[in-house]
Amino acid sequence: MSKIAILDTSICPESLHCREFYTYNACGEGSGGKASETSHGTICARVLDYFTSGYELFNIQILKDSGKILEKPMGNILHLKKGLELCLELDVDIVCMSAVSSILSDSSIIYETVYQLAQKSILMAALDNRRYITVPTAYPFVAGVQSDTINCLHPGGLAYNNGDLFYAGLYANCNIGLLKELGCPPSNSFAVPAAAAQFNTWKNEGKYIKEEIQNLKPYPVRGAEGDILLKKKMGLYRELPLVVVYALGEEDTYAACQETMDKLYSKYDVQSTALCSMEAKLDVRFRKIESVKGLKQELLFMECCYKTDLIFLAIEKNIRELVMMQVNADLEILLDSGRMRILFEDSCVEGDVAELEDLVYKILQ
Repeated sequence: MSKIAILDTSICPESLHCREFYTYNACGEGSGGKASETSHGTICARVLDYFTSGYELFNIQILKDSGKILEKPMGNILHLKKGLELCLELDVDIVCMSAVSSILSDSSIIYETVYQLAQKSILMAALDNRRYITVPTAYPFVAGVQSDTINCLHPGGLAYNNGDLFYAGLYANCNIGLLKELGCPPSNSFAVPAAAAQFNTWKNEGKYIKEEIQNLKPYPVRGAEGDILLKKKMGLYRELPLVVVYALGEEDTYAACQETMDKLYSKYDVQSTALCSMEAKLDVRFRKIESVKGLKQELLFMECCYKTDLIFLAIEKNIRELVMMQVNADLEILLDSGRMRILFEDSCVEGDVAELEDLVYKILQ
């Protein structure tokens, strides 16, 4: 029997059939009040309960309950961190996170806690319903989940796409009568508890969850074109400033970009992401270039599907000419032994790499 935690709003347990129900408040909102029967967390719990039995439920409230079914609850990344720390203390088996962050700089706050928890628990997190890259969903040790929007699975069914562009390769069908009765369309939020239900069933049957995931049938592969078109139709697309950074060594480029991105956020509240020619590491703000020949499409995907204000293109110097033939860079930056040269329009600025974030911000204003 699994101990399942749902990190969300408060949950009303009256319609649930779990063996035990425990509630904890990690956000300081709504303490002592009766949980709403139509809160986001309650609906997630009812979807879980619809598909499985033989579990204990831990309601960890990290979001204020608005009481309105279709109103998206907003939260604080520190409350999510506190909720994850509670999961560590409670030794839960499965952690369901329908509330995630598309502010990728939040990763610095929760990464270590999520990593520790992943060593002992199965972590599941939703893809943002507007299809932005999110944390902790994008971490390789978290099962990223999204809804079976084309209904190719039966209700409660799962499929897997190892190469999903959004790092949410687990697909779950949550298209059930309960949601229709409540006036809720299937969503990535409700796909998470639908998938967790199957995980619990596997666990109760003595099966290994990670092995069962790998044995799932493949979900139809989808490219980025549909998501890009959708964002443009919704008015969510805008062309972003592009900064090409290169050095003799890839490691130098990566490290300089990472430090600059951190400082741009802490000093100026500027969100930045990067495409890189080397293998993208654990910082989810970086995405590896799959093909230099397809660079324009890669940038378009990042503009549409990452919440960012600025994009760096971090490359090795020896592919600089090939890259510059394909993109229109607002800034071009050469790094060399702790120094930098910034080229823009008909100007050139030189200085220490330690000043990079200030000069980039000033020039792009």
